[in-house]
Amino acid sequence: MGATLAVDNRLQYSSIPLAGLAGREALPFPLFLQTGANSWVLYRDLHAHVGEDQIERLLGEGVRQLFIHTTDRAAYLHRIEQSLHEVLGDRRVPIEQRADVLHGVAVRVATEILDRPPDGDGVKRAQRMLVNASTLVLREPKAFSALRALLGASRSLGQHSVTAGFLAMGLARLVLSAEPNVMLMAGLAGMFHDVGMIGFEELEHDPEHSQRGYDLLKKLGMPPMVCDAALGHHERWDGTGFPRGLAGTAISDMARVVALVDVFDKVYSTQQPKVSVFDALRIMEQAYRGCFEERLVVSFVKLFR
Repeated sequence: MGATLAVDNRLQYSSIPLAGLAGREALPFPLFLQTGANSWVLYRDLHAHVGEDQIERLLGEGVRQLFIHTTDRAAYLHRIEQSLHEVLGDRRVPIEQRADVLHGVAVRVATEILDRPPDGDGVKRAQRMLVNASTLVLREPKAFSALRALLGASRSLGQHSVTAGFLAMGLARLVLSAEPNVMLMAGLAGMFHDVGMIGFEELEHDPEHSQRGYDLLKKLGMPPMVCDAALGHHERWDGTGFPRGLAGTAISDMARVVALVDVFDKVYSTQQPKVSVFDALRIMEQAYRGCFEERLVVSFVKLFR
């Protein structure tokens, strides 16, 4: 089966699914088998290769997962990004574990492409990830609940963008359409709504970021509804928002969806001491009364039930 060298059990290990590990490229991290409650042995060393035949052999022996050092998680996510569809489509893997892999890849992708103004390659990278996410959510009823459970406090633009993207997909499915393309547009709109803030992070109040984001996304050739969401995600149903002071249905459907999930994540992430999801919803109801279409608010609450 491979090496059986005993390893240092004082290290922390994380389980990973077998799907997506096989490939022509050498492993950038070692793999381990768990042999007891707190015991692991080396299965494949750093720079080794894993073939499909080895994966099949493990499955035949009843092995459903391997382990990595927790410190190697970033390297694992980088490797698995290209075969994410394979991991997410493997129903032998619990949905919670597949959602965890998807969330990890998504945060990594968003953090890297939003470190500077994104280019066309970054947009394509985000789109590939979101296509996989929408496919999983539409195919498996429990997938969105598993993803939602992973959305914690968003302490960075990358994390906030992933949370907004996934929540926008969930809300769009309820109030716009469950068509895959609409789900993808919602994910892109949520992920790139704050792109105009890049390079201006030091500004405490920056109303111009909506226009900058719109201009950048339009230059990149993004679909109109994604560009409009960047421009309009600070507009409010009662007309109190910016940059154009639009009200009601004058605000595009996708901008209204992104506006709601954007505010929710900011409220949920900034409260000290930390509050529950439903406390955050109550704070929104009090502080943003009239700012969002009632139909959207009712549907958004359903996402958390």
